[in-house]
This record gives sequence, C-alpha cells and structure tokens, in this order.
Amino acid sequence: MRTDGHVRNLASNRRFRHLLAVRLTSQAADGMFQASLALSVFFNPALGEASDPFRYAAGVAILLGPYSLLGPYVGTVLDRFSRRNLIGGANLVRAALMIVICLTLPGGFNWSWVLCAMIVLAANRFVLAGLGAAHPQVVPEKDLVTANSLASTLGALAYGLGLATTGIAKLMDSGVSYSMLALAAGCGYLVSAFVVGASFRRSDLGPPVDDDAATGLWRGIAQTSSGMWEGFKHLGRRKGPALVMAVQGLHRFLYGIVFIIAIALFMGFFWDVESDPTRTTTISWLLVLAVLGNVGVLAAAIATPRATRVWGPKNWIVVLMALCALVVAALSGTMKPVMFAVAVLLVNIASQGLKITVDTSIQRGVEDAYRGRVFSVNDTIYNVGYLAGLFAAAFVVPENGYAPGTLVGVALSYGLICVGYAYLARDEAPYDAQTWSPAATEARPTTSQ
Repeated sequence: MRTDGHVRNLASNRRFRHLLAVRLTSQAADGMFQASLALSVFFNPALGEASDPFRYAAGVAILLGPYSLLGPYVGTVLDRFSRRNLIGGANLVRAALMIVICLTLPGGFNWSWVLCAMIVLAANRFVLAGLGAAHPQVVPEKDLVTANSLASTLGALAYGLGLATTGIAKLMDSGVSYSMLALAAGCGYLVSAFVVGASFRRSDLGPPVDDDAATGLWRGIAQTSSGMWEGFKHLGRRKGPALVMAVQGLHRFLYGIVFIIAIALFMGFFWDVESDPTRTTTISWLLVLAVLGNVGVLAAAIATPRATRVWGPKNWIVVLMALCALVVAALSGTMKPVMFAVAVLLVNIASQGLKITVDTSIQRGVEDAYRGRVFSVNDTIYNVGYLAGLFAAAFVVPENGYAPGTLVGVALSYGLICVGYAYLARDEAPYDAQTWSPAATEARPTTSQ
C-alpha cells in the first residue's frame, strides 16, 4: 500500500504539524537530558569514580522505577483530564525541575536532583502517551497508521539528535557543564509546553466528556489495579499471546544482564587510563552504541512486517531469539569493543522486532474487552523483567565487566528460550496470520482465537 498520499495529507494538516512539533521538541529535550544525566552519573568527578556494576543497576532502577510503575495507570489519568493540559503541564513541571537539577548537580550526589530526575522521567510517560492518544483527535482515520509511524520515527530521530548533541558537546571539550546541558533540555520542555498551549484549546486533544470521566480518578486507579489481574487471568485462555509475552519478559531479563556487562566493560576493562585519562574514547564508544541502538530499532520497524508475512510471526520470534543466542555467544568468545557495537545493533533489532510482534499479538489475539488490561500486564512484565536483569547482573559481574562465562550463560539461556518457545508454541502462533501470511498457511489452526 502506498503512503505518499497519506504523507501529503499529514503535511497539509496544520493541527498534526503542531502536535508533531510538540513531540519533536519534547523528545529532543529528553535525549539531551538523559544524555547529560548519564554523563553526570558515570563521568562526573564530583560523584566519585564509577566502577561498580551495582551502581549502574541502581542508577537505572532509581530513574526508571517510577516510570515503570506508572505505566498501567497513565491511561486512567489521560482518559479523565484534558490531555492538552496534561502534556503542557508535564513539560512545564519538567522545565522547572531542570533549574533545581542545575543548582544541585555540581555538588555531587544529592537526593534532591535524584528525586527531580525521577519525576522528570516519570512525567515523560504522560507526555508520550498523551500525544499518542491525541492523534485520533487531529488526524482522519484513513491517515492514522501513517501518522503513528511518522510521529514515532521522527520522535526517535529527535531523541537520538538530543543524545548526539550532548555527547558531541562533551567530546569536543566545549567547556559546557552538565548543569548547562540539563538547562538546555529544560528550554526544550518549555518550548514544547508553549507550542501545545498556543496551538490547541483545552478540549481539542480529548478526552470526550463521558460517564467514565465522571467516575473519578481514584476509582479509575482501583479499577485499573483489579483490571490487570483480570487481564492476567484472561491470558490463561489466550496461550499464543501469553507465550510470546513470557518470551519478551525473559528476553528483557537477559537484555538487562548484557546491558550491565557492556557498561562495566567500557567503563573498566576496555578503558586505558594512561592513554585516555579523560575517558574520551569511552564516551565516544557509548555514543556509538546509543546511535546503533536507535538504528536497530528503526531497522526492526522496517523488517518485522515483511518478515512476519514471509515466515509467520511464530517463526520470526524463533529467528530473533536464535539471533540473540548467536550474537551473545560470539561476544563471549571475542570480548572486543567493535563486537559489542555490532551486537547492540543486532540485539536491538531482535528486541524491537519481538516487541512489535508482541503488541500485534495482543491487538489481534486478545478480546477487545480485555485488550487494555493485557497491555498493562505486558507493560509491567516488560519493565520488571529488565530491572530484574540489571540487579541479577550486579551480583555476578566483576567491576571491570569481564564476564565471558556470564555471557555464555546468557547465550545458552537464549538458546533454551528459542527451543522451548518453538516447542510450546507449535500449535499456538502469537496471532492468527493465516489470512495474510503465506508461511502460516501450513500451520495447524490455533486454539487461542
């Protein structure tokens, strides 16, 4: 299906352009802030030498924990209050908190800037979810798929640009402090809040006023909590989606272990203190890894739709897990920086390809009445699995990150996941692809539909 006409329609849609501007300024600021935060945590002399895998895991967990826990409840808030006000208000709060971070960050470890950083990252959930929920309010239904794809792709590029800008500023030894980099991100949040406030009225981005909104926030939160349990029980009758969600949870656990090993290696084993006392090479490699990670995400978005049509979604999952097993096994045998760069690209292709297939599985294989609740369960599994992997690695990975034995264990685990899923899902594809996937025509009918 050609998308040229849809893109032209979106380009001439003033309301969509304004909403896209809100996203791009906000996500570019996210990239700048998160890069400056990572640099300040790992490379700021005021915070001491970063050489402990537990510190890496704790740093990520502290910052992503609130973001992860908020996930299932964001929709409850977005469905009861003006999305335009929530998006603008969240970015205004983040811009204000940047001032506190700028004042406290130079003094070393301080719970003031840690708490502010947690709030900034948690508020990002409301902004991105609110922008996604607002698309149907500004885009005709026939252009909605293209709008979602265009917004997410350009948003990822804006985020990557923010990361790269901050990284390059430090690599060039421009003299820009971590505080000034965070303040620049605050300016981006402020611009985003101004654009959404000036471009839309209070009710333009939804939600419509209905009975659900009148039930109250706290009742909605209680309903969300009980609904997640109902969604979990519903998965017992939908084996196809349940199995692929379990695969994703296990993958995120192993992904967290590899993440800690990679960070520890570049901060320890790969670092030559005599030739690179300022860690310029380390920062360069981490910037390369961040860019390649985003390239992998984009590549997966292009490859997955065709791959699931050619091979079928179940076989695509098996291929992705086999790819992870081979890549991690190769890492354990080489332990070279360039191999980790290649691995980041390939593992992120597998990670995003798996995520796309899981999301599609929930959309196609779960009854509409339970779909939102199952998505909440999946979101929790996705984040908790990753955090568990981070802390598991913290207890087994040495300070310099040199842990080929651990990587062998991860590779074997991926192999077991690949074989186990292929066996358990032999009659249960992630979703019914037989109507459009040639690879699925010979598969036996699933019982999950």
